[in-house]
Amino acid sequence: MTRDEALHFMKNKLNISDPETQFAKDKVELLNRVIERLKKTIPFTNLHSFMTTQLWDLDEYDLKRHMLSGEGGICTWINPFTKALLERLGYKVHHICGYNPGVPIWDNHISTIVEDLTHPGSLHLVDPGTRRPLNAAIPLDFEKESPEYRFNFLTSKFFKEKGGRLIWCARASTMTLNGKYTMYDSEGKAWKKQLVYFMDERRNWYPFIRINAEFYRAVKDNMTPPFNGLVFFAYIDGDSIINVLAYGDSIVKQLYKPDGSLEQGTISKQELLRFFKERFPQYSNAALDEVFSICPFS
Repeated sequence: MTRDEALHFMKNKLNISDPETQFAKDKVELLNRVIERLKKTIPFTNLHSFMTTQLWDLDEYDLKRHMLSGEGGICTWINPFTKALLERLGYKVHHICGYNPGVPIWDNHISTIVEDLTHPGSLHLVDPGTRRPLNAAIPLDFEKESPEYRFNFLTSKFFKEKGGRLIWCARASTMTLNGKYTMYDSEGKAWKKQLVYFMDERRNWYPFIRINAEFYRAVKDNMTPPFNGLVFFAYIDGDSIINVLAYGDSIVKQLYKPDGSLEQGTISKQELLRFFKERFPQYSNAALDEVFSICPFS
């Protein structure tokens, strides 16, 4: 991505005017604005996995095209794009790896760290490429556990463990807080693990093409839900969140309101297709018709 492409994207897609001046004035404020606008503009989805059988042959040009158009993708598309975008603005950035607890592929997540943001040696986690709202940079200057952060329906907290592990945990009114993925903070409050990061494991983007291939083959091979169906997470109507999980004979549509309340129900395949066509113009009708003609869910 060129600097001109990055600036054009920020101004015309993210609606951030004069980012160069904002960078010089307040790098933290601009970074948080970029993260929030990325989250509310770029869907987290594997929708494109049904559009072609050759996604493991993708390169940085494919990634850029999907992101600049607003079509979105999963972490291995959104977060490398975020890194490139921030680097063109002047931020110092690197990737780290991690995994989603409960997903049977190890080392399945790529995330981003911004260095030297507030002072030399400072580290901030930036992770817009998830199916969860995390709409700001998280400072990692705490010793064992972070403050709480609330974005829409989700309250998040981060924990540090030995070996350079950073654990993102969360609470929500709809979340079951027990079992092997539960952690407790210093006050005894329960939190559910969302992602585990390896802070010392820096990554480049190219090795994650292998992960893309595994995910997309898993879609075809009927791996465990939701990766054998459709995953779609996006903001609509300002601050509301639409979350779709479609697999087998079930299509679940969740709508999280800004106050955190949830409306949930099942919908038909045709209802979901109409919804995408009406609310997400970045996808052509022809592309959506193709997806819904070959997708494995009913």
